[in-house]
Order: sequence, then structure tokens, then C-alpha cells
Amino acid sequence: MTALPPAAFAVTGAMGRHVTATMEHFGTSCLSDREAEVARLILRGHSSKVIARMLGNSPETVKVFRKRIHTKLGLASSAELFTLFLAALCAAPHGTTDDPLIHLSWGFVE
Repeated sequence: MTALPPAAFAVTGAMGRHVTATMEHFGTSCLSDREAEVARLILRGHSSKVIARMLGNSPETVKVFRKRIHTKLGLASSAELFTLFLAALCAAPHGTTDDPLIHLSWGFVE
């Protein structure tokens, strides 16, 4: 169901907890709850078809969510979503429970 085995997302040590927390809160300041959920599933390597199945939606609905995510975050592709996540991961202080995007100085988060 995923591009990586579940063990790849196992929390190990401080860095694992940081990655997990960053992913859990990623986009929560500027995306709807469902958009943030879809973004997390994309970041975990799921395809639109698999995300649709997991959420009980059609693949077309998931494509709409993807477009909204890209528009709200100013992205052109899923590759840019991954790049943004990595930048947010580096910028967010360890232990924070805020959206890691607020720690970036790019200004797209209100």
C-alpha cells in the first residue's frame, strides 16, 4: 500500500520523533484538516488511488485535494511538496507542536 515499508516510518530516537512530529503538524496552519491528511499520505509515498481507497473517496476527489494543496502552498509538483517538507523539517525546532511551515521565512503561510 505504500512506497516504503511501514518500518521505514518507525520512530527511533530524537530524530525519529522530530520527523514524526513534523509530519503530523505539516500544513496545519494553512491547509484544511483533509488537505493536511492527504499531504501527509503523499509524503508517505501513497498514490492518489491508494489515498482514495484509504479515505473512502474517489481518485478524482484526491486529485482535487492535491491541486488545492499545491495552490495553497505555491507548489507545482509533488517533488516540490517533498522539498518543502524537508525544508520545514530542518527549520522546525525539536519538540515543537506548531506547523513546521511557520518556521520558514517564505511567507506563504498566513
